[in-house]
Amino acid sequence: MTGAENARLRAARLRIPSPSGSGRPLSRQELAELANAALGEDHADEATMDANYIGKLERGKHRWPSRPRRQVLRSILRADSDADLGFFINRSRHTSDAPGRDTQVPALDDQVDTNRRDLLKAIAAVATGSGLLAVTPALTRRRIGAGDIARIDAITALYRSLDYECGGGVLCGEVGRFAEATSALLAVADARSRHSDLAAAAAAARQLAGWTAFDAGRHGDAGRHWLSAERAALTSGDLRLAARIRYCQARQFQHLTHNQDALDTLRLARTQIADQATPAVLAMLYGAEASSLAALGDYRGAADALHEASDHFERITPDREPDWMRFYDRGELLAQHGRVYRDMARADPRRYAETAVEWTQQAINAFGPLNIRSTVLNEVGLCSALTLAGEPDRAIEIGTSVLAHGRQLSSRRIHDRIHNLAPDIPVGTRHSGLADFRRQIELTAA
Repeated sequence: MTGAENARLRAARLRIPSPSGSGRPLSRQELAELANAALGEDHADEATMDANYIGKLERGKHRWPSRPRRQVLRSILRADSDADLGFFINRSRHTSDAPGRDTQVPALDDQVDTNRRDLLKAIAAVATGSGLLAVTPALTRRRIGAGDIARIDAITALYRSLDYECGGGVLCGEVGRFAEATSALLAVADARSRHSDLAAAAAAARQLAGWTAFDAGRHGDAGRHWLSAERAALTSGDLRLAARIRYCQARQFQHLTHNQDALDTLRLARTQIADQATPAVLAMLYGAEASSLAALGDYRGAADALHEASDHFERITPDREPDWMRFYDRGELLAQHGRVYRDMARADPRRYAETAVEWTQQAINAFGPLNIRSTVLNEVGLCSALTLAGEPDRAIEIGTSVLAHGRQLSSRRIHDRIHNLAPDIPVGTRHSGLADFRRQIELTAA
């Protein structure tokens, strides 16, 4: 019935944190401002929403906003379809009871790039509107307060959530500029007692910039951002954040197959964190250490490190962990188990391949629906494990899906991992489908 409350839209809004950094959910006015900023010059006549208009949508007074507004609201609220936000055409009293039958809505695949651009515009507008980022080295010192720092943290969190969904290639340029601006602000800010908090905010922004650059395959930029992030984290006195940054550096070393360097970096982080260590941070470091040990052939050491990671993980109290450690969930821990056992299976497939399949499948099942990149990365791992376990048909099924999903994410890491599948498929395999799949992988690398 027209006028019935649109609970889906309201629930979607309340799931998104406020960009103010207050810890409250996104308000109606903030949603309207983000949407108007994303509409921008391309749809200036549509950029007139306010809290009252959002309220009418949530109360069901309007059920079918214009197409540009629907696209922008889907992007900001992380919705796959209009139906997910309770939007549908009121053809009759009965259609309102069965939303989602609108044949005019384009397929999601046709809107992915548009939605990403819209959301990036919205986040950039929030960053610019904060007034914090117009900084030059010659600027005189400016006063920075707790609210300013909270806004930087909130903008970083918005970029981070988008990174999980679409990969670093879409974001690295814009996040890099934002992060560099926070470093410039740190150099000229008069934050007084808040200087450590500002340094931590700048470190978190530079850490994310490094991660998006790494994911995009821009390894030099990643190293530059992480060096700045580490300095800022140490300035803030936050050794846990410094450990997180070193973990990122180690992940890059692992990707480039410099596993001894990765191991040294992880052990340095663990040694220096001292009494600031928390269970989640230690689980993260030990899990990554296990991966490098397995890659180096130290399977006993890898198993011991996995045991340490699991033991610390079970001791996690979420409220006592840093906000930026929320990424390290059970899926991340299980993924490290899968990675270790895949390396072990390459040495002894009969003994370890099935276990590698089980751990990797559990990791995929554990990742949430918004962590698309981690899911696809582990699907690549599952394809490898299935090949090692002698299940070629299922490996081809998963691998074909991975190739399709990989094209939707701007992540160079995923493409590199896909290319690395080839060595797990014997050159002279007699399975025609597997041989064709190997050639398909080699063609994507060309």
